[in-house]
Amino acid sequence: MNNILAKIGKSIAFLMILVIVLVGTNTILLPKTYINNAVWPSTSKFNQFYEMDKDSIDVLFIGSSVAANAFSPQEIYDSYGIRSYNLASQQQSVFFNYFWLKEALKTQSPKVVVMDSKFLFTLHPESPVNTTEGIGREIVDNMRWSKNKIDMIDALTDLDSSQSKLSFYLTNIRYHSRWTELDESDFNFSLSESDLLKGQSILTAYGEDSYTPFVPDNTEIKSELNPVMEEYFGKIVELCQSKNIQLMLVSLPDVMTDAMNNRLTELANEYGINYYNFCTSDQYNAIGAQLPKENVVEHENIWGAIKMSRYIASILRSDYSVNPVSDRQWDDTSPYYKHLLNSAELQHIEDLDDYLSILNSDVDYVTFISVKDDGFRFITDKDIALLNSLGLQAPFKDMFRYSYCGIIDNSNGNIEQLSTDEVITLTGNILDSEAIYEMTSGGGNAGVECSIVINGVNYEINSVGLNIVVYDRLSKSVVDRVCFYRNEYGLSCRR
Repeated sequence: MNNILAKIGKSIAFLMILVIVLVGTNTILLPKTYINNAVWPSTSKFNQFYEMDKDSIDVLFIGSSVAANAFSPQEIYDSYGIRSYNLASQQQSVFFNYFWLKEALKTQSPKVVVMDSKFLFTLHPESPVNTTEGIGREIVDNMRWSKNKIDMIDALTDLDSSQSKLSFYLTNIRYHSRWTELDESDFNFSLSESDLLKGQSILTAYGEDSYTPFVPDNTEIKSELNPVMEEYFGKIVELCQSKNIQLMLVSLPDVMTDAMNNRLTELANEYGINYYNFCTSDQYNAIGAQLPKENVVEHENIWGAIKMSRYIASILRSDYSVNPVSDRQWDDTSPYYKHLLNSAELQHIEDLDDYLSILNSDVDYVTFISVKDDGFRFITDKDIALLNSLGLQAPFKDMFRYSYCGIIDNSNGNIEQLSTDEVITLTGNILDSEAIYEMTSGGGNAGVECSIVINGVNYEINSVGLNIVVYDRLSKSVVDRVCFYRNEYGLSCRR
C-alpha cells in the first residue's frame, strides 16, 4: 500500500513539475510588446486594462491601429475630464473587437463605446477573420484565460481550419523557434505589465502636407462588407444594447469613397446608431488639424491625436452627456504624457534655444553634450543663459575651439570638463538606470574628434558643433540625437 501511495505521490509531483515547466515555457516564449519595443504595443495595453479600477472607464475605444493612434485617453481626460481607455490594436478586426468588448464588460460599465469602421471591409482576404495570423495570435494571447478566451479560440479555429486549437493552449507549439530571439522583456515581465498611456499608440513622424476631404457625390453605389465582420458587428450592437451602452461608429480620416460611405451609413441606420465620418469636409475641418505636424490622416501622430481626441471628447460631452470625473488613475499619468510630448517635440526642433528650453522644462532627461572642433565661437547671450539655467557653469563665451564635455543630470548633478588643447574623455554610468556611457571631445586645437557612446552604441552625429544626445530615464532609452552649430552665416541643425 505504501509503495502504491509513493508511486501516486511521485506521479502527482511529476505532473505538477511538468505543468509548471509548460506554463513557464509558454509564458517566456510569448511575444511581448510594450511602448519601448513596438509601434503598436499590445501586451502592456491589455495588461494595464486588467489593472484599472472596476467601473472606472466611461468611454471605451475599440478597433484597429488607426484608432489606437487617434484616441488619447490622457488628452481626453486632461482636456475634458472624461475617463476613457483605448483597447484598439494593430489589425484588430471586428471579430476580435467583439470578444475583447465582452472581456472588457466583465469589469467595466462604459457609457459609450466608440468603434472604428475600417475593418468592416475586407482588408486581409487570405484570413477568415480579416487579420493576419501572427497579429491575430497576439490579440488572442494577451487575453487572460476565461470563458471569453475559450469562446474566441473556438470561434477562430472554426472559421480558420488552418489554425490549431491546441497551439493556443500550448503556445510553445507556435513560438518554439523564438528561443533564439529572447531578450530582457521575455524574462522581466515588469517591462510590459503597465501602460501609462492607457492604450494609445504613439507616432512622432510628421504626415503629408495636405489631405483632400471626402465630398459625397453618388448616393446609390455601395461597397460590400466582409460577411464575418458584418455578423460580429451585429453581435457588438446587440451586446451594447443589452448593457444599455451607446455605440458610436466612426470613420477616421483616410481613403473614403461614396460606396464605402453609403454602406456604412446604411449599416448605422439599420441598427439605429450614430455614424460619424471624419473623412467628410465638414467633420474633417471641425477637427482643426494643421498638416503636416498635426497629422490626423490614416495613422495619426501624437499631435494629430491631440486634435482628434479633443474633438471626439467634445462630441462625447455634448451629444452623449459623458461628464467629467476626477480620478487618480488619469491624474497620476498626466506628467508622463506631457513628458512624451516633450520627447516628440525634441525630435523635430531645429532651433537651439527652443531645444534647450524643453530640456530645461523636463527633469527626466540626462543630456550629453560633446563639442567637435568648435561649438562656441558664435554663441549668443541667450544660448549661454539657457545653458546656465540647466546648471552648466563653463564660461562658453571665450571657448573657441575648446574641447568640452557636459552632462546635464537633474537627479544626480551635472558633470563638466573642458580643455584648450587636449582631448577630453568622460566615462561612467547613469545612476538609477542601466546605462553606461563613454564620451570624448576634441576641439580644433586637440585633433577634432567626438563620440557619445551609451551601452556600446555610438549616438553622436559627429559633426562640427555641439553634438547632443538626450537619454530618457523613464524609457531607459535615447530619445534624440542632434548637432547644432553657429557660424558667421547663422545656426545649422543636423540629425
